[in-house]
Amino acid sequence: MKQKSDMPERTCAGCRKKGEKEEFIRFVIFEGKPFPDIKGTLPGKGFNVCPSKDCIKKFVKKQFKGKISHESVVEETLKQLKNYLLSLLSIAHKSRITVVGQDNIKKLKPKDGTLLISKNLSKKTAENLKRYGGTVIDGIFSSEEIGNALKKETEIGTVFVKSTGIGKKIEITGKKLKSLFE
Repeated sequence: MKQKSDMPERTCAGCRKKGEKEEFIRFVIFEGKPFPDIKGTLPGKGFNVCPSKDCIKKFVKKQFKGKISHESVVEETLKQLKNYLLSLLSIAHKSRITVVGQDNIKKLKPKDGTLLISKNLSKKTAENLKRYGGTVIDGIFSSEEIGNALKKETEIGTVFVKSTGIGKKIEITGKKLKSLFE
């Protein structure tokens, strides 16, 4: 098994910052445009970019010299990250590593993991819940989107995902998504 220090270092194609693979969003060129390779499985030369609007803007400007709007690349990246996170959430729920609903989360008092709080939840409730989760992703998904991901017939205001297995991928993807909203 490779140690973290044995892993090749990546460099952001926007700001030139160096870091681990998980810190970046990989882009490949598809039909002459940058496409976010969220899973890291698409063929072709990849460009690693920090998950920030500024770095995506610098990357697009350097590689495409004004021929492509960086806003459209950011928009597509947000869409891909959201879809991927919701599909991971669905798998995590089937794997029984989720805790659904604010009362259940408060009883569990989790520390390690990711807490998703819907944008429909009141600010007071959201602030109160933030004490219970390690990584907090709030205000990005609607309660309907979370409910659909969990295959529920109802809206879900909050869900906690334990930081094991697929829960770790949710945490990494959630952090990237959150940083693009900042």
